[in-house]
Amino acid sequence: MAFGTSLKRVDPFQELMGMQERMNQIFRNNFAGYGDDTLTSGAWAPAVDIYETSEAVEMTFEIPGVNQKDIRVNIENNLLTVSGERKFEHEDRRDSYHRVERNYGAFQRSFTVPSTIDPNKINAVFENGLLRLTLQKRPETQPRAIEVKVK
Repeated sequence: MAFGTSLKRVDPFQELMGMQERMNQIFRNNFAGYGDDTLTSGAWAPAVDIYETSEAVEMTFEIPGVNQKDIRVNIENNLLTVSGERKFEHEDRRDSYHRVERNYGAFQRSFTVPSTIDPNKINAVFENGLLRLTLQKRPETQPRAIEVKVK
């Protein structure tokens, strides 16, 4: 009985590319009803750091690639909402891209702020892709030292 001794050459990179294409197909099938732009546009949430001092609450949102005119900050009934949109830079050349990993489209983040915040004293500064909000606390809620008198 003779056995064939043919060897099959295995290319690990080709196997990885095949696996990636199968994963892409799974995503395409699962998001088929949402349109062609689902994976690169739509709702996304920018990262935020929140820090509190005795005078204010500081919030820093990471939103590079967003124009200042596309950012909105709103406060109503102790609910602070930051929203905006990152637009796709080259909409006319979308088919020329090999890979688009950054998220595009509308975003919105909402936070309940404590009643110690003065809604009339919120400062917003946008610079180098960072939106910095300073939410001042009401003066009556800030800690204060009380002098003790000796008699």
